[in-house]
Amino acid sequence: MHLAAILSALGEKFPDRATSVNVNGCINALNIARDRKARIFVPSTIAVFGGPHFPKVNTPVDVVLQPETIYGISKVFNEHIGTYYHKKFGVDFRSIRYPGVISSEKYDFNGTTDYSTEIFFHALEKQHYKCWLGPKTDLPMIYIDDCIKGTIQFLKADGAQLKRKVYNMAGISFNPEQLSASIKKMMPEFKVDYEPDFRQKIADAWPKSIDDSESKSDWGWSYDITVDDLARKIMDGIDPQYKKNFKMHK
Repeated sequence: MHLAAILSALGEKFPDRATSVNVNGCINALNIARDRKARIFVPSTIAVFGGPHFPKVNTPVDVVLQPETIYGISKVFNEHIGTYYHKKFGVDFRSIRYPGVISSEKYDFNGTTDYSTEIFFHALEKQHYKCWLGPKTDLPMIYIDDCIKGTIQFLKADGAQLKRKVYNMAGISFNPEQLSASIKKMMPEFKVDYEPDFRQKIADAWPKSIDDSESKSDWGWSYDITVDDLARKIMDGIDPQYKKNFKMHK
């Protein structure tokens, strides 16, 4: 499991570091898998999409990839070099293009989609949040526990049933305005201001929603959840230390 990577927003600040970690690190891991005859999983991302020549709604797995960030560029390389190692050396390489992965943990928020986790901690601590994306910026997302379950399901799938090495994972698409509305149902006093920064341009280049029909047909993936349910799942998972003054509104 090769998970190390410099994500989109931080990668734009440190492109040399992102290239070293994301490209050289993947090659090192693939060489180990080749030499040890091991199966290897390297996650990919919706950041591989970009440019003007792909449909942003229900984006299929096979489209022209013209990413505009070093993170996306490096992940396109990872997809292709992993597929090459499979064809050249017989390495059982597998990869999923993840949507934004949402967690209930407080961490360094360096990804473009990380607003969707950070917003909960600002809601609890300040009842106010300044969002770095505009209110109508639709992006596909998934809760981390569901992401892990899906990944394990993919890794356990019979390789003979897999028609490709890289698959889309759709998750659920929503925008900051919709997520904020779900939070307000739990915290009516919560307020949001929208102050898009450089991450808005990154998000605008990504899909609004993903077609993962091949994942459903080849290895049984499925995901059915509402924004309200997702918001409650995130809030339920947050450490109680951050919720001392919080009472859930039904």
